[in-house]
Amino acid sequence: MPASDEPLRLPQLTGQDRPVLRVSGPAEIVQVIPYLLGFHPERSVVMVALRAKAIVVSARYDLAAPPESAEGLCRSAADAGAERVLVAIYDDDFAGHPLDHRDYLGSLRVLFARHDLRVVDALAVGSGHWWSYLCTDDECCPAEGTPLDPAGVAAAGAVVEGLVALPRRADLEAELAPDPERMARVLAALLDLGEVEDDRPEVVLRAEDWTVVRRFVARARRGAGPPDAREAARVLWALMDVAVRDATVGYLASRPEPQVAEAWRDLVTVAPSPWRSPVATVYALWCFATGSGARCNLAVDVALEANPSYSMARLLAEAQVGGVNPFEFLAAVAGECQLVGRRIQRKRHPLGRRRAAWKGR
Repeated sequence: MPASDEPLRLPQLTGQDRPVLRVSGPAEIVQVIPYLLGFHPERSVVMVALRAKAIVVSARYDLAAPPESAEGLCRSAADAGAERVLVAIYDDDFAGHPLDHRDYLGSLRVLFARHDLRVVDALAVGSGHWWSYLCTDDECCPAEGTPLDPAGVAAAGAVVEGLVALPRRADLEAELAPDPERMARVLAALLDLGEVEDDRPEVVLRAEDWTVVRRFVARARRGAGPPDAREAARVLWALMDVAVRDATVGYLASRPEPQVAEAWRDLVTVAPSPWRSPVATVYALWCFATGSGARCNLAVDVALEANPSYSMARLLAEAQVGGVNPFEFLAAVAGECQLVGRRIQRKRHPLGRRRAAWKGR
């Protein structure tokens, strides 16, 4: 999905762990946008939907993408109860009025109007300044542009909430870049595992695999460093069973902690291609649960590059393109996934009394 980072809500976990960012005016919006995306956008269209003064949905698209790409954002915004939307067009060619890309903006305004979303402002951002398409008052929106304030109050609030803005999208992509040296060691450990014959019942082996995953998560929660090659291989091996993968999804969706996400991200970077899709999908779902749309998209791309037919990754990609509310999506899968985990732990069939085959899901 190179053209867009489809709409997702801001990080919303549970209870007191739920980060909430509030902004006041365009100057604070442009401070916060890089933290919503995880990187500083270039040649992009960013749309931020608001309920009262709270940002509830955000999305980024390549400037080359058609305006109709915003349809998913509109559906997510309506579901989130948003009444207003702000648009920011990023292009370092901006030099002042008259501002470029007015036709593109006009098409977006027509689309938003069909969804009862009022455009509160439309901004041009580039070369360290921002301008408003809608305001012509030189006192608040000077013709030479208003300098960006990367260390303003809103940006500081995003940092306090644990959000990070990398310099470029390429830096975000680098987070999932393979680590060839460690990957070679993990591959050797995986091949060793494949040579071991074990005649124990399937339910016993699956329960052991599920224990391996939970120990990996517990280790990450304690802040332990990266796993050695054998531990990484055991987790990757366990996730090849879709029942264990689903139990893992249910386990993580209820507690999407940052230190655990880092462990899964690291595991993606050492996973050889045949074992990469499950772990990349698990990491993508964690990002989806916490509103990190750009990271979710990248992880889905990694999963589908390794296996274009991997069903869970394809389902997640379709959910994003369709503007599905991430919390509704996770609620629809997490409950059954958590039941799967309990059944595995009790050495029962993961589907309970139903004996349908899990393979091929």
